[in-house]
Amino acid sequence: MQLISTQSTSDVTMDISPIVLRETKTTRLLFFPYWVSKSDNPLRGGFRFQRKGKNDSWKNIDHKTLSSLKKDEGYELNLDGGDMAQLFGRLEEIKSLLSQHGHSYGTRFLRLNEENAESILLQIGQTSNRDLIIKRLKHLESEHFENLGLAFGRAKLENAIEKFEANMGNTAENFWQQFFSTNPWILHQIFAFPVIYLNGETYLGGKNSRGRQGAGGTATDFLLKNGSNGSFAVVEIKIPNCALVGTCYRGIEGSGDNNELYRIHGDLSGSIVQLENQILTAMEQFKSILGEDYRDMNCLNPTGVLIAGNYAALTEMQRRSFDLFRKSLGKNQVYTFDELLMKLKLLKTVYES
Repeated sequence: MQLISTQSTSDVTMDISPIVLRETKTTRLLFFPYWVSKSDNPLRGGFRFQRKGKNDSWKNIDHKTLSSLKKDEGYELNLDGGDMAQLFGRLEEIKSLLSQHGHSYGTRFLRLNEENAESILLQIGQTSNRDLIIKRLKHLESEHFENLGLAFGRAKLENAIEKFEANMGNTAENFWQQFFSTNPWILHQIFAFPVIYLNGETYLGGKNSRGRQGAGGTATDFLLKNGSNGSFAVVEIKIPNCALVGTCYRGIEGSGDNNELYRIHGDLSGSIVQLENQILTAMEQFKSILGEDYRDMNCLNPTGVLIAGNYAALTEMQRRSFDLFRKSLGKNQVYTFDELLMKLKLLKTVYES
């Protein structure tokens, strides 16, 4: 689809991006439309024929006008059937679109042959149009704002779901840390209480005196605050293929008997210990580390969340052992990547309804 731009040149006139009718490596023929809003026939324009060297780039150059012709001189410009069809078709589309939108100050982008949703978004994204957009938005009814918010929210959610799903096999921990840093609102879906995102990777304290910068410090991937009581929450991110359970501990593997139990894998248990250590370190040293940032926080009921592994990769009995383990963790929680993805998909159904 063809994208065009308009640039206001006065209170009633706008230049429109040119229509390229034909082009070779050294020549091109263009039609430059412009718009005069206070006119019965607002769409005007003129042809320009340009020539350049084979290795040169196209650029704006001074053009001769017909008024520069001397006595007994003339100029002939021929258009073939394709040129005519493209010119008339494109001008009709431009006229229809601008008749609907009217004059606009600054730079505006519109897309031919499409409804106005995308063109409106392109306009909002232009810094030069900010004042105009704000002025227009002031006249919208409250339900229009609600619908606009829902549309943006759904688009953001669907983009996140698509990227999340496409990377379920991604074993780079830094990718997931960056993904959640870009979309911190996803972490909010984990908690039963309102939370406030404070920071990505955060130093919690614990460095000793060895070396110039110290050593042995503790950091968490994400720091959040309980919006209700002001206590903090730490979130640790692993990877989707992080092992959750180990070998069979009791019973016979694959029997399905009630005594078929599995050890918790060291990667998971180690991550839980790491999470507890982050909370303990934070409670002891937050005030001195965070300074003014600590003012609205407290240590009444800190929470830890670990995101690791893939629930669907477990057998039914392995899931049972895993569920029993995380049920015993008290205030700390373990979510798998596919469970978090499912939460996003459930949220999507709310937008769709």
